[in-house]
Amino acid sequence: MMLLMRRFLAPFALVAVLSLTACGGGDSETESDESAPSDTGQPASTGDVSPCDLTTEETVAEVFGGTVESAAEGEARNCEYTLSGASVMLVEVYYFGTADDWDALKAGYEANRGPLTPVDLGDEAFYPGDLLQNEHVVLAGDTVFAVGVGDFTTEISPGIAELAGIIAGEVD
Repeated sequence: MMLLMRRFLAPFALVAVLSLTACGGGDSETESDESAPSDTGQPASTGDVSPCDLTTEETVAEVFGGTVESAAEGEARNCEYTLSGASVMLVEVYYFGTADDWDALKAGYEANRGPLTPVDLGDEAFYPGDLLQNEHVVLAGDTVFAVGVGDFTTEISPGIAELAGIIAGEVD
């Protein structure tokens, strides 16, 4: 089920990475390769922002109940919070870039994931047609991020909107 979520979100992460790197310029010999894996074996984040920096294990545990067993950067510009004794087993927080990336990201979601439903979070937000309220994509200040459940379910998790609201308030 987690693989299904990654398959939906990975193309959008790639679009965001490509749009960010395409805008860069300068001497490639003096610039670091931000897409290369870090020394820890985890994918490097774009710029100085790690998706795991957007919230804390404590906040995730408080919103969803239970205990965060692990938090680690995933393969698609996301941070995976594995929980036990919680309302969901896996929460994923994605960092998609800056406000400059919002329009392209939104268009990609609409073209690939169905109609978008506006949500009252941050400066602008929506949830896509396929996962409904179990994923929220948010523009808050200059930060574009998403929060979703990693396990596909038809049961709506109200914690997704709550965590997205907390992150939006912190990054704005």
